[in-house]
Amino acid sequence: MKFLDNQHFSHQHILNAFKLDIGKKIDCNACENPITEPFHGCYSCNYYIHDQCLNIPRSLQHASHPAHPLTLLPNPTYSSKSFSCNACGSQGSAFSFSCAHCEYDLHIHCAKLPAKILIDKHPHELNLLFVSPYKDQNVAFVCDECHGIANRDNWVYYCAHCDFGMHSNCTTGNVTGKDAASSSQSGHEHLMDSVTRQVEDIQAFNEAQERLAAATLEAKMNARGRKAILDMIDDSGYRRNHYYY
Repeated sequence: MKFLDNQHFSHQHILNAFKLDIGKKIDCNACENPITEPFHGCYSCNYYIHDQCLNIPRSLQHASHPAHPLTLLPNPTYSSKSFSCNACGSQGSAFSFSCAHCEYDLHIHCAKLPAKILIDKHPHELNLLFVSPYKDQNVAFVCDECHGIANRDNWVYYCAHCDFGMHSNCTTGNVTGKDAASSSQSGHEHLMDSVTRQVEDIQAFNEAQERLAAATLEAKMNARGRKAILDMIDDSGYRRNHYYY
């Protein structure tokens, strides 16, 4: 999926493709990470976005907030002009997935975190939890990476077998093997995979509907043809005189 005619909902002007000048450092207005090619932007507004960020879906159904879909916002709608991410607890001022009804917000990179990871410091898979594993025990969760205390409502990666866990954002640089490849790839690719599956499902549904409509039309035409033949037989008197005994 590509944004059409270089017009994106996040900006009022046409966005053009740029090459990054050597030595120049600019941040993406969507994910707030340093810009890398390919990217588009508006030079007059100093507004630049990774191409992968341009194609993030406009809404997302996330397992951490099943009650409502999350809407992609180009800017926080709060008076503070920032939001606190419900995943990692840090502040953001750019794109977010948000539920206005519940004031629930996620960084776009947090929204793509994998459900399971392997790290180089632990032999077992860590599962992504949307709340502290100690939330109901009145016990603080201490990250085994940074040794900081995690907010009870922020996400952690956790191994229940070993009682080992980390802040979701403390796993950066620690993921190994296959999980490292999937985590180091742009999180937007994960979202785009989901979008692709949705598009394919819609296409399959539309094709099924078209086949059903064609079959229905054919059945109607056949029924009308049979009726026309019977009407002709009735008009000739053949059916009246020869069909009944």
